[in-house]
Amino acid sequence: MKLLVSKKPVLLSVVIGMILMTISYFFQPLMPFKSIAHRGASALAPENTLASFEKAIEMGFDYIELDVRLSKDKQLVVIHDANVLRTTDGEGLIEELTVKDLKKLDAGSWFSPAYAGEKIPLLTEVLKQASGKIGMIIEMKSPENQPGMTEILADLLNSYKSESQIKVQSFHINEMKKFHKLAPQIPAGLLLSKHLDLFHLASYRDFASFLSVHHLLLSKSFINQAELFGYEIYSWTISKQYQFADMQRLGVHGIISDDEKRIPDSIMYVLITPFLKGQDLIRTLLA
Repeated sequence: MKLLVSKKPVLLSVVIGMILMTISYFFQPLMPFKSIAHRGASALAPENTLASFEKAIEMGFDYIELDVRLSKDKQLVVIHDANVLRTTDGEGLIEELTVKDLKKLDAGSWFSPAYAGEKIPLLTEVLKQASGKIGMIIEMKSPENQPGMTEILADLLNSYKSESQIKVQSFHINEMKKFHKLAPQIPAGLLLSKHLDLFHLASYRDFASFLSVHHLLLSKSFINQAELFGYEIYSWTISKQYQFADMQRLGVHGIISDDEKRIPDSIMYVLITPFLKGQDLIRTLLA
């Protein structure tokens, strides 16, 4: 004997749930935030290039976020990957190439022919470009595997007089502790891809003043706890327009994104947001 279950109560529950979620979403306040251009305005120009950073300045971002690695001749160069293959027309590890080698590469054509000839910049070039125009958040990439990086960066920033606010972050706790000792006047932060408990929030505060957290890990309760210790919280990396409002409603202090917030805070957009989230969830499940 087959048990027949009506689909109507299930459908009704889903509809009611979406309505309640929309109402709840609508009544949460949108908090102001610092806009942080991920690798520059990387949705519109090749990442981690002077063109991308200039675009972020033109768009009015508060900060640019960028990555640094050490070249073979111990220069700080601005690039995300350990290998140049993905974002240039060359191949090879950064640590095995000199600045002269790196400057021969085209770091723009992979993105668009309009950016052909764009070069991998030195950190000193970006500091000069950004000074007085936009803040900077510098991420040290794998400093634990690049001896001397932390010291070289600290020495550079200690001697450099910038008219813009500069912050430094990394996933590596011990290297950020070292950086804070070497350059205590430069705000230091940790990148997080896992939850922190109260013990770690308390212990990291000795050297870190901000936390950059993957957006899926963020909650109001975590942000409230972090604020009790005096942290600023930045979310990374936002790629959907509706996620901006999600982060604002959580109360983050900064949003790291490839593009600027473009969608107005309208009632209509609030009403369709749950459906946009549902579409993204379905795509994720089917991928």
